[in-house]
Amino acid sequence: MRYALLILAGIELMLQTQVLLAGPVSIDGDMKKLVNYKRMVPKHYKEFEIQRKALLKSREENKIPENFQIPIELQSFRPSNSVRYYVIYNPAFNTGVGYVPTNMVRYYEEEAWKAYQELGSDAPSLSIVLAQQFTESAFNPWAIGDKNMSTGLPQLYRKTAQYLYRTDKAVWQNLFYFDKKGRHHFISVQAMVKFPFVFLPKVKQYNAENKFEGVRRYNGAGESAIKYAELVMKRSLFYEELFAENNPIPLDTTNFKQNLFSIINLTLLAREQEPIDEARLAQLFSNAVAEFYSGYVRKTYLQHVLIPMFENKPIVASQKTESIIPVDGKDYYIIVEDGQVVYNYFKDAQILLDVINHPKNKDFFLYYKVNNKKIKITSYKKVGTKQVYSNVKPGDKVYVPPGTVLISPETNLAVRIN
Repeated sequence: MRYALLILAGIELMLQTQVLLAGPVSIDGDMKKLVNYKRMVPKHYKEFEIQRKALLKSREENKIPENFQIPIELQSFRPSNSVRYYVIYNPAFNTGVGYVPTNMVRYYEEEAWKAYQELGSDAPSLSIVLAQQFTESAFNPWAIGDKNMSTGLPQLYRKTAQYLYRTDKAVWQNLFYFDKKGRHHFISVQAMVKFPFVFLPKVKQYNAENKFEGVRRYNGAGESAIKYAELVMKRSLFYEELFAENNPIPLDTTNFKQNLFSIINLTLLAREQEPIDEARLAQLFSNAVAEFYSGYVRKTYLQHVLIPMFENKPIVASQKTESIIPVDGKDYYIIVEDGQVVYNYFKDAQILLDVINHPKNKDFFLYYKVNNKKIKITSYKKVGTKQVYSNVKPGDKVYVPPGTVLISPETNLAVRIN
């Protein structure tokens, strides 16, 4: 856990700015390292070549050091018109992070390096920005949220955009604008990527906690704010760990923890939510780091099993192990994990149906569709070749009867999300 150690010990890391020359670059070889290479079709090959050449040219022209380069192993190919994304999920960390889409890698590298050149350790770490933007939008530049009030990769809230324009229009008009109806839009995808690298240091100067309208200071942060903070923390640490595994030069983490806390609270303030006090953030961060140290996997049937840390490396096909729910008079449940579907936990379709139809799972069911009407399944006799669906979603707790065989993941999972 090199990164967590550096963060906790507060060791000053010396930034090495040289670009390492590793001999001739093979674009075809790079393509084969993509997590979704086997799902690419010939028309994608040329598009990836264009993306990759633009990235390599940017690295050379901007002299981007290797510690600010996103390893090819952490990327997934994405055509310019797609919003499909892939998730690296690790049960040991109880969270997932997104493979960075190839059509956006260049932007993240350029903006992270520019920010560091200007601000040094006050610039937010690349891992923090990736964690925040994946959490906000799943790397979808066209994402719209909060009842059409938030937009883009960072999900910039309209009232926050208005506040920023009033505060320093000369800066922010280079990133986003307002149309005739008062709706805000980013000028480009790269502007969305650039936004948090400007937002964090700039808004901290505005004394934002006192100036953001609508924030009540007396109730404390709500449960949703705590969950958001935990998720961004875990994901930023996960990205740090993945960078450490795939990059021989560590990222600069001098101010990692403080910048992480700042970007979480500024995001909450920008949504007119209560910020989290420093002591509580420190406690949440310590808990997140402790999960990384523990080496324990929280199994879906609520037991703990020690696994070697060298297994925590992204793979396309998951390694799974079978487990039997014991007959010991206790109730056992699975909690469907982020990036997973309920089918992934059972050996075959009949076992899943028996579990879902158990009386203790009265809120859940399997179904197929006929003319857009949901037909609940009590047996597979009438299903035939129809597509089977479930109303179980990530976070749901499903009762599992004694004697049921479960399949549990033992390492990182690469999950495609449509």
